[in-house]
Amino acid sequence: MSAPTHRYLSLGAGVQSSTLLLLAAQGKIPGFGAAIFADTGWEPAAVYRHLDRLIGIAEQAGIEVVRVSTGDIRADALDPHHRFASMPLWPPRVHDF
Repeated sequence: MSAPTHRYLSLGAGVQSSTLLLLAAQGKIPGFGAAIFADTGWEPAAVYRHLDRLIGIAEQAGIEVVRVSTGDIRADALDPHHRFASMPLWPPRVHDF
């Protein structure tokens, strides 16, 4: 089996994908042609700050970060005239300790 010709990272800006991006930027693992961040438009401000930091590191290492979006998932979910697949939201569970 031959090696893949393209490598892309699905960058959610969480622990795992951030670690992979940082390791690739340091040359400790093979690099990526691009890291793709699917922006819901409803991430906490801290996530966007962290993403900006990652983008700077990735750019210095020659890894392009591509931000893709089709809108704001929160606004779409609250708009009664917008057709969308329902998000699986459940009420919080109460745990007895």
